[in-house]
Amino acid sequence: MRSILILFLFSIVFASGAQSIKINEDIMHWEGGFIAGLNNDGYEMSFRGLYFPVQYVGLKVGIGFAGEIREMSDWGREEWYPGHTYTARFKLNPALALRTPRLVHLNSKDAGFYIFAEPGFVLSPSAVGRGVDKTFSWDLKCGINMQIKRSIFTIGYGISNFILYSGSHPMNFSGKPDYNTHTIFIGGSYKL
Repeated sequence: MRSILILFLFSIVFASGAQSIKINEDIMHWEGGFIAGLNNDGYEMSFRGLYFPVQYVGLKVGIGFAGEIREMSDWGREEWYPGHTYTARFKLNPALALRTPRLVHLNSKDAGFYIFAEPGFVLSPSAVGRGVDKTFSWDLKCGINMQIKRSIFTIGYGISNFILYSGSHPMNFSGKPDYNTHTIFIGGSYKL
């Protein structure tokens, strides 16, 4: 029974297409894109590049930032206003990019849906005036991709121990001493 199950799983993997690196007879190993998300610290945005030497496994590098969302009462104020205490931090996010075989194929649109996971880490220097923030954190992003020819649309969830205020505010707004950052995000990429 076990060998039949293994044979069945291998046949599914090899019979279904992975997120395509072959488009119109061209091999496209590279992707470039952008993601934006909201989390329990504020927001994050990053430009990302991915390289897939094989269909299921690749490498990703994201360069962006995370920051606080301003209160409505602070909109329109000068950045150097004395009461202005909002922060933002640069983030470098290398990761391993893993994708499943195609789960659903829409023939009419030549589109496919895929699940992805991107385990990696975050390198982030301290924000100016914030003290000594944690500079190395683990990170995991996962979600679902829809590929239509060369365009890829993404929606997902991320969890990390990256904390925007890790140096000068050891507690979050709920009073917990250490917590994980949960993020929901959307994005888009283009096969290069």
